[in-house]
Amino acid sequence: MKTSPRSRKLAAIVHEHLPTIIQKYLTPNQIGFLTITGVEISGDLGIANVFFTTIGSANEAEKHLRKISRKIVYELLKIVKLRREIVLNWKRDETGKIIGQIDKLNPAKK
Repeated sequence: MKTSPRSRKLAAIVHEHLPTIIQKYLTPNQIGFLTITGVEISGDLGIANVFFTTIGSANEAEKHLRKISRKIVYELLKIVKLRREIVLNWKRDETGKIIGQIDKLNPAKK
């Protein structure tokens, strides 16, 4: 995704405020232990890829996050004061699993 300095600043703001907004609408019983690992926003500020990890059911968490995406965008627009609505794409961050697999293959750690 092509980014600009403005989109990186907006991504930092969204990354900062997103956990409190999500906590406002969802409980840990619904989504498990959720961590927002990163946010990437396109250069035109229209699309945001939100990367997350979860302890619990990732499919359930993604389903609930998609369900409240409109509410999250509304809250973000109040904070950031953009004229254009942002489309949130929820993506599971699989980095932890990949690192675990690499560690298993590394004989030097034993």
